[in-house]
Parts: sequence; structure tokens; C-alpha cells
Amino acid sequence: MIVGEMVVSAFLQVLFETLMSASFKSFFKRRELNENVLERLNTSLLTISAVLIDAEEKQITNPVVEKWVNELRDVVYHAEDALDDIATEALRLNIGAESSSSNRLRQLRGRMSLGDFLDGNSEHLETRLEKVTIRLERLASQRNILGLKELTAMIPKQRLPTTSLVDESLVFGRDYDKDEIMRLLIPENGDDSGTAVVAIVGIGGVGKTTLSQILYNDQRVQRHFGTRVWAHVSEEFDVFKITKKVYESVTSRPCEFTDLDVLQVKLKERLTGLRFLLVLDDLWNESFADWDLLRQPFISAVGESRILVTTRSQRVASIVCSVHVHNLQPLSDGDCWSLFMRTVFPTQDPCLDQEIGDLAERIVHKCHGLPLAVKTLGGVLRFEDKAGEWERVLSSRIWDLPADKSNLLPVLRISYYYLPAHLKRCFAYCSIFPKGHAFEKEKVVQLWMAEGFLQQRRSSKNLEEIGDEYFSELESRSLFQKTKTRYIMHDFINELSQFASGEFSSKFEDGCKLQISERTRYLSYLRDNYGEPMEFEALRQVKFLRTFLPLSLTNSSRSCCLDTMVSEKLLPTLTRLRVLSLSHYKIARLPPDFFRNLSHARFLDLSRTELEKLPKSLCYMYNLQTLLLAYCSSLKELPTDICNLINLRYLDLIGTKLKQMPRKFGRLKSLQTLTTFFVSTTDGARICELGELNELHGKLRIVELQRVVDVADAAGANLNSKKHLKEIDFVWRTGSSSSESNTNPHRTQNEAEVFEKLRPHRHIEKIKIERYNGGRFPGWLSDPSFSRIVCIRLNECQNCSSLPSLGQLPGLRELCISGMVGLTSIDSDFYFSKLSLPDREQQTFRSLETLRFDNLPDWKDWSDIWVTRGDLFPSLKHLFIQRCPELTGNLPTSLPSLISLHIHKCGLLDFQPDQLEYSYGNLQTLSVKSSCDSLVIFPLGRFAKLAKLDIDNCISLRSLQLSNEHLHGLNALRSLRINDCQNLQRLPELNLPSQQLQVTISNCRYLRQPMEQQPQYHLPQFHLRRLSVSGSQRSHGSHRSYDSRSPSRYD
Repeated sequence: MIVGEMVVSAFLQVLFETLMSASFKSFFKRRELNENVLERLNTSLLTISAVLIDAEEKQITNPVVEKWVNELRDVVYHAEDALDDIATEALRLNIGAESSSSNRLRQLRGRMSLGDFLDGNSEHLETRLEKVTIRLERLASQRNILGLKELTAMIPKQRLPTTSLVDESLVFGRDYDKDEIMRLLIPENGDDSGTAVVAIVGIGGVGKTTLSQILYNDQRVQRHFGTRVWAHVSEEFDVFKITKKVYESVTSRPCEFTDLDVLQVKLKERLTGLRFLLVLDDLWNESFADWDLLRQPFISAVGESRILVTTRSQRVASIVCSVHVHNLQPLSDGDCWSLFMRTVFPTQDPCLDQEIGDLAERIVHKCHGLPLAVKTLGGVLRFEDKAGEWERVLSSRIWDLPADKSNLLPVLRISYYYLPAHLKRCFAYCSIFPKGHAFEKEKVVQLWMAEGFLQQRRSSKNLEEIGDEYFSELESRSLFQKTKTRYIMHDFINELSQFASGEFSSKFEDGCKLQISERTRYLSYLRDNYGEPMEFEALRQVKFLRTFLPLSLTNSSRSCCLDTMVSEKLLPTLTRLRVLSLSHYKIARLPPDFFRNLSHARFLDLSRTELEKLPKSLCYMYNLQTLLLAYCSSLKELPTDICNLINLRYLDLIGTKLKQMPRKFGRLKSLQTLTTFFVSTTDGARICELGELNELHGKLRIVELQRVVDVADAAGANLNSKKHLKEIDFVWRTGSSSSESNTNPHRTQNEAEVFEKLRPHRHIEKIKIERYNGGRFPGWLSDPSFSRIVCIRLNECQNCSSLPSLGQLPGLRELCISGMVGLTSIDSDFYFSKLSLPDREQQTFRSLETLRFDNLPDWKDWSDIWVTRGDLFPSLKHLFIQRCPELTGNLPTSLPSLISLHIHKCGLLDFQPDQLEYSYGNLQTLSVKSSCDSLVIFPLGRFAKLAKLDIDNCISLRSLQLSNEHLHGLNALRSLRINDCQNLQRLPELNLPSQQLQVTISNCRYLRQPMEQQPQYHLPQFHLRRLSVSGSQRSHGSHRSYDSRSPSRYD
């Protein structure tokens, strides 16, 4: 792929492909338009495309070219709108034909093709395309006047090469990063496995080169590597030039070879027996073939040789086969302040007045840890003492800074310059996000899809998968940065996207007045700050707006008010909208015809509004792809004709009060994500409507399953064919409209038969079963062919007296069982399937890591099954047993991987670690609360790795014991908490070395520990950060602290 294509070329490509489609070609052949418009369009597009690359470069410094480019983008937008009008009308007629109630009429009308529609609308098409053609021809004719040249690829930007020299007095806050990479360059264990590659990855300007320079010049590196080579690669990856540079550095003489093969052979010979460090600074090339060719002379070098690569791209780091990737993070504000002061005042101690001091702090914060930005802004302000200039720099954007003093924009622009055209559109669109706004990947992909940025040509992937690839590519290039669950753009990257989008994107932020023009297509604002009608008056001149997107920096659920002028008078006039969000607004109703003229819309977000019903005009939005209704807590029904939205791909119904789905819901065959399906009876969609929705992805929650009476309906849902679904919730609701009792045996048997027919595809990963009324679980739940299942949750399945056989599911990692009133015992059937004789040779629950039992009031027995090989739960790490008051007997004795054990409100459970050989050698956390009434002595010595012990309300516990042989075996213990153990009389004799141990004991009224009997509690080597005893009989409710700084004792 040729990188660095003009962003407009992506627009032109889509436009050209539409015009050249079979439907349009057929139309043009049947009806000749005046002056051969198609040929003229084709010629104009080709002529303009040839000079786009040159125009992209020249528009930065030439305002006339910039105006020409913006005019071109505007023309293409109008052309897209015209074609979309035609396609939408044809779609409307097709839907009308399909939904006609008369079979005879449907036969007569058939399915109208776009070509058929165009035959009847030639005049309208001719007029609009003629206008577009004239504008394109005029632009094409101006190319020579503007001096635009035909180029086939981007010319690499000429930049000053970096060198290995660095002024370390201007380096702050990189000690940790230096130490981390130093360990990889000079391993302590003397690794001699060959030449390894280490990559430093980060956003442009974060200091990758500087870090490499200080590593390169470190004395340890100079001593360790006999040969060091620094090569600045940049965007032009020339294998011969790089190899020549390395050869000249190694030999210290000019290279006379002109043949790459000869050069590489000679370099390989010279490197034999040498331990070298090669730094490849600023690597961009993503071709593995090029990299593989470059690295050949280095493959057989002496062990411990290293190649250090700096790059902005995670993909490059992967291609060079890095053994380690160091993601370089921005500097702290403190380090940025030091760098800024050193840059602004290099030879003197600054003495700032209050005003400039405050401005300096704000400027440093504006840089968000980017050293290049700090040095650039500091350089602009060097020795500047006028507050007005500091104000100007603070409020300026990267393109406003003086070109002779700032290289910030050129450095950052490189990341944008070499993006493919389709990614440039996506990146430029992200300029609508305010600075600091955290966005979700899924939402951004939906917005790109709505705007038509995702190209599906010759690809078997769906639009969402393509969008995910686009997003990952931008993240890989350090243009997006991941937080815990979302993504952000650095403020200067945000400004770069603004620079790329130009006058076509506007946003309200920082209290600035809205800057818009007739060409504005994309608009966002912070809904928390804007809502008055006068603030939207300026939008009346924007007739072709495509995106109207209120956002919030806090991502809170707080609702705002939207003036009726906006909702009833302004928005319905924006007929070109493709993205519309009214999320978080206190809107209880919308006019019936609100959506009638918004047929271009692909994305509609009404989540967290107060709408009780949706306008029927919603069903005219035939192009709609994404409909978000999450947490519309008053919404009780969907429009009857929502089935007309045949392009709908994403429907979010979480948190609504819907009771059923409309009839013919199965017509929405394009759905990729459906969060919730409400099973209906006679008035709405039955479960079999799911049968045609075979493209569903992600998670599906099926609610009101008690309404399914016909087993054939359940089979018709065809869940087994939905291979893209990863998670299904099966939900029954007790106390439903059904007149039959949930305990009716016929009803119970029917529900079991129904559930048996709801077998999902074998690729399913998570299953939740809630309030199931059947008497037995379906047989498919125990099928080992479900190898990808990682989580199963069984909640309130009250008629089931036994658990399904889950022990042979090979991938199961989490199992939660709660609220099963009828469950009385867990025996061998839980581990082995009844379909075959129990095979004691098989490993049960081989992958299970978390097991949770909660609120099982009748559970009495948990059989500890013996197996020939291994353990029952060989991988179990976390075990929770809560609110099981009738459970008796012992826990499984062998849980070798167990890390945490929580036993709460299980009074009859007989947990006696001093009497049975419990194999819990890795246990680190133990919590026993209101449980194990028979526990009298707790032997600490049995749990050598125990770090946290929490015992609460153990009525029979009398002592915690630690034998002499275990005195030094509890070095891991960090927290000991005992509360409300009324019979506790003795604490362990903790004769331990110095450690950070916190002990809290409260409400243990019979606890007596005379000092004369346990003098070790006040020995000097016994260091406790805090020890408190309250509520003991002898302290009369007093609270005393034991601290290593002053002698203390129990009294």
C-alpha cells in the first residue's frame, strides 16, 4: 500500500466506485445524459486525483491551495449526499414492496433495483450530478495555475538526522526507564543466545531518541559493547544505506562497495567475534521482508549483541521481533517543570512573579508530559518577561506557533503524513472529541461506520471487524493511548487531528465561541456546559451538518436539559445528519415526525433519556445502523414497524422496561449486536424470530423464557447456528403473566424440553442461567465439546435438585452457583457425566480457577470424590462458600493451587485443619465469618504462605496455635484480624523476626494474655506496625495500640 495518500482521495475513491457500479453503468447506457456527464465526471476525478498528493503538501504553506483542497472536499461531500439521496429512496421503495400486505401487489412490484429507480428519476440525478461535474471541472482546470504536479507517492520528508550525542543536563525523569532497558542490554545472567532486539515505543516527542542517546553514551554500555553504531533511519527505509552506515561505523572508513550482497558479506565478516550495539532510531518501515534483509549480517553475531529500535508503531516493534517492548510514558508534571525552567532560563535561576508563575504552571500542564512540547514552548518563551506573550503561547494551538521557533507540528505531522488515506479520514474525524475526552473503541467504530469511512472492498470481514482493525492501527501508531477501559488522545495529537480536519469539524470546548462555517460537517460540544438556545443559533447557517454529538468529559450519568428550540426546530432541519446523539438529555417525548427527514442517519443515540415511546417516524430511518436505547428507564415498547430498519446492525436495549419485541423482528437480519431479546407471546415476536439473526456477535440476553411453550419455537431460535455469539444469558422471570405455577410438574417438564432445544453454538464462551424453572438442566450443558466455555453462572434455579455434570468441560475457569433452593447435595455426578461410567482416570475441572457457592439454604453434603490421577480441582485458586447454613462435613482435602478461601455464614461446616491433612500449601488469604461452629483450635503452622487471616464470630474458637517447628514459617503473614470470637482465650506465640504485620483484635471478652506468660510480645526484635485490642474483659472496652516505637503490652 502506498502510504501518505491524500485524505480526499478516500472520498474520491468511494465516489468513483459508486458511479462506476453496475447499477449506474446500466443506467447511463440506457439513458444518455447531456454532454456525457459520466465521462466528464470520470475525467475530472482522474485529473484531480493525480495532483492530490502534491496538494496535500502545499496546502500547509499555501493558503490558495488550502482553499482549493477545501473546495474539493466540499464538492465531494455534496456528491456523496446526492448519491445517498438516490440510494435511500430506492431502499424505501424496496422496503415498501417487501412490507406490502398484498401478495399480488408484491408480485407486481417485485424488488426494485437501483437502476429501475434511476430510470424514473433521471432529471433529478442529472441536475445534481451536473452541478457536481461543473465544480469538479473548474477545480481540475485550476491545477496548473496552482502549480500542482502529478505525483504517484509521498516524497519522504527531509528532516535533520539524529546523532548519538545528547546534553544530559536537559534530561529529567528517565532513570527508571534507563534502568529497565539497561537490564535488557546488559543482562545479569550473561545471556549468549544471539543478537536480541529491544524496542522503545511511544508517541512522537515523548523522548524515545533522548532515552536511546543516554543509554548509548552510558559508561557501562561503552565498556560492555566493543562496537557501537548509531543509525537514524526515519521514513525512508533504504537497506543499502543503513547497511553502508553500519559498515562505515564498524570499519571507521568510507564504504566503496556498490553491491548489497558484497556489502552484507563484508559486514558479516567484520562483525564476527564482536559484541556490538546497533541503535536504529526512528524506524517506520512495516515490511517484514525489508527487515529480514537488513538483519542478515547480524544474525550470527556474538551473543549478547543488541539492536535497539525506537519507533512510534507497535506493529514495527512486532515486525522486528523484539524480545522486549518498552512503552515509554510521558514525564510527570514535576519533571516537565524542571525541563521547562531549564529551557526558558538556561543560565540563571528564575524569579517569576505570581502572574507568570501561574501561566508557567498551566503551560507545563498543557504539555501533558511531552518533553518535545515542553522544550518547544520553553524555547518560544526563552528570556520572555511579558505576561501577554506567555498568555498567547498558553492559548495557541500547534499550528499557531512561529515556524522558526517550533518543530512540534512538523514532528507530530509525520505520524499523520504517512497514514493511508482511509486512516486519515478516521483520524481527522476524531477531532470532534474534546481534549481529555475518554472514548470507547466500539463507539468510535460505530461513528466511523455511520460516516462511511470503513472500506469493505474485497474483504470477507464485516464492517465492525474492519473498524476494529482501523482503530488498532491508529493505536499502534501511538495516536490513541489506552487507559483502563477507554482511550484518549494527547492534547497535541488532538490538535493535530483538528489541523487535519480543518474547517469541516467544529467543537465547543474550553468556553470558546463556536467557530463554524457553511462547510462544517461535524459538530460536538460538552453537554454539561452548553444548553442555552442562543448558543445554537449559529447552527442555522449549517445546512449540511453530518454529525451532532453532545459529549461529556466526566462520562457521568447526570442528565441535562435540551431547549425545545433545538429539539423541535433546529435538529429536524439538519436533513444530512448521519450521526445524532441526544443521550443524557431529559427528553420525555419527541414530535411524531421528528425523524421523518433524517433518512441519512446511520447512528442514533437516545440512551439515558426519559422517552416513554419512540416516534413512529423512527421507522423511516432506513439507513440506520446503530440505535442506542440503553437505560431509557421509561421506555416500554418499540415501534411496530422497526422491522423496516433492515440495515440496523447494533441495538442496545439494556436497562429499558420493554416487555416484548415487535412482530417480524426477524427481518432485521443485518443485526450484529442485540443486547436483549424479550420473548413475546401472541402480541409480539416469538423466540423463533431469532432464527434468522445468524450474524449476531458478542453477548445476547434472552428474557421472559417462561413464555416459550412450544418446543418447536425454541428449536426455531436456531441458537446452534450463531457461531459468533460469545455469551448468552438465559433468563426466566417468576411471577409472570403465566397462570400456571412454576412448580406445576407439566410446566416444569415442558421448560426442560424447551431448554434442551436452546443449545448454543460450540464456540460459546460464557453462559448464565437465571431463574430456570425446569427440574433438570439440559444435557448439552455437560457436553465436553463446549471446549471454549470459560464461565458458567447458575442463579436461582429453584426446581433443580442437582447440578449438571460440569467436571469435563476442559476450558471452564469460573463457576458460580447461587440461590438454588432445591440443591441438597453435590456428588460424583457433578464431576462425571451420567452418560458414561465415571472415569476416575480423567482429570476433573482441569482449568477451574474460581468456584463460588452462595445462598444455598438446603445444601447439606459435598462429597469429596476420589480420583486416580491428580486432584478434583487441580487449578482452583479462589473458593467462596457463603450463606450455606446446612452444609456439613469437610471441604475437599486437596486443593494444591488454592490462594484464597472465604467461608461466610456456614455454621455447620466442619473445617478442622488441625485434625485432617488439608493440602492447602499455597493458601494466602483465609476469611472465616460466622462459620465453622465446631472450630476450636486453628493451627497457623499448617498454612506457611498465609498472608491474611480474618476470623469473625467463630463461637467455639479458643486459640490460634503455632508450634515450635513452625515459629519461623510464617514470614508471609501481614494481616491478622480477629473479631467477635467470644471464647478466644489464647493468641499464638509469635516469636517472629522483624516484619510488617498488622494485628487487630476486637470484642473477644475472654482473651487473657498475661505478660509474664508471653514475654516475647515486648522483645525488641518483635516489630509490629500496629496491634490493637478492644472489648476484652480486662481492658473494659479500652483500645490500646502496640507500636514498635514504644514498649506496650496487653493489659
